[in-house]
Amino acid sequence: MKEIEIKIVDFNEAKLRSALRKRKAEYRGKSSLKRLVFDAMPDSGDQDELIRIRTDGKRTTLTWKYRDNRGKNIDNTDEIEVEVSDFDKAAEIISKLWKGTRPYRQETKLETWDYKGVEVAICTWPLVPPFVEVEGKTEKEVRRAVKELGIEGKDMGNSNLAKIFAMYGQEGKDIGDLHF
Repeated sequence: MKEIEIKIVDFNEAKLRSALRKRKAEYRGKSSLKRLVFDAMPDSGDQDELIRIRTDGKRTTLTWKYRDNRGKNIDNTDEIEVEVSDFDKAAEIISKLWKGTRPYRQETKLETWDYKGVEVAICTWPLVPPFVEVEGKTEKEVRRAVKELGIEGKDMGNSNLAKIFAMYGQEGKDIGDLHF
């Protein structure tokens, strides 16, 4: 399955929230997420493949992602995601497969809205200013939502987080553990 998503940094949060309310987007709420990120399979040599286990305390998912970072495409990520019942047991299984490789432990906060079937998430991570992710089923609907909501800022395509962190003086792939 393709993840079709655009990330926009240096945007105006207040203006976006106002546009979402004005256009009658459905507010889905705020959540604090805990995640473990396992980079590429050991010895694969691929630096943009990962396994992620993520939970908001109610729903836990296990996700495999592979991102082709050529260009600024917003449909450059293959993703398989499944819901799992136990965060710690899923982490234990992946740790066994990764033969002791230590995952990154990360915390994030999301404010999520639904706008005409497109998910708009204001993402807050440690060390960088908030950014927005707009995800939908097609590139056309994602770009339409960005335009209709008037989201302005720097379009990062569907780039990996390391590029966003690097923009703000962080060391790309070495972002590692992140906590509030």
